[in-house]
Amino acid sequence: MNIIKTGEQFLTAVGDFLPRLLAAAVILVVGWALSKLGHRLCEKALEKADRDVGVIAFLASGAAILIKIIAIIMALSALGLDTNVIVGAFSAVGLGISLALKENMANIACGIQMLFTKPFRIGDYIAAEDVEGTVERVELMFTSLRTFDNKEVVFPNSKLADSVITNYTAQEKRRLDMDFSIAYSDDLQGAKALLQKLAEQNSKVQQQPAPLIAVKAQADSAVVLTVRMWCQTEAYWDLYYEMQESVKLAFDANGYHIPFPQLDVHTDKSLVS
Repeated sequence: MNIIKTGEQFLTAVGDFLPRLLAAAVILVVGWALSKLGHRLCEKALEKADRDVGVIAFLASGAAILIKIIAIIMALSALGLDTNVIVGAFSAVGLGISLALKENMANIACGIQMLFTKPFRIGDYIAAEDVEGTVERVELMFTSLRTFDNKEVVFPNSKLADSVITNYTAQEKRRLDMDFSIAYSDDLQGAKALLQKLAEQNSKVQQQPAPLIAVKAQADSAVVLTVRMWCQTEAYWDLYYEMQESVKLAFDANGYHIPFPQLDVHTDKSLVS
């Protein structure tokens, strides 16, 4: 009799639990389908808003994960579990993970900040922490730069966010400042006119604002002339090397001297025996 009664109770419990289990399964299936739909809708909305690729990927994935978490909570609630306990458990797990991965969470937070504030983009040439390079990847935890000699430097986002970042390619134009020295005996006005001519003849130099040629300093061994020119950012280094060569050749051809440091020593003859 007891066995029959236990069997009946078991069948009753199974009969009561099956609808809950079916409801939970339906909720999970619908939730996963909605997460995919939410991912696509979020992507399309952000693409129309012309957001950065990294921002689109992060927010779309975040929306999908949030929908899945809600679906899991609803499914567990359908099974008869207390929703408050479920939410509390998720909160406790989240807090534990946050404390264990504090540095990683800081990197993620700084990565999100940089994705929205955009101090630089992929392809920009930047300098930070005594390292210069082209931005290769901007990820949630790390940002990688490629240096001129083809080394990859990886920055934790939290460290990069706390650094002073110089973005050399953020603007379309840059000013190139160059110094050239001539001897005190050389024709100062003639040297300035020659530098002016070289700056005007180079197609990479923009004439607005006009190039500036001026005396920067009267140094110990030379008169230092400074040349300030504006150019397109991508032409900066080409212009730098072209001007170095053209000025040297022009100075040689026109008799201007690039003096070496020299020191005149005067001896008191009364002290010489």
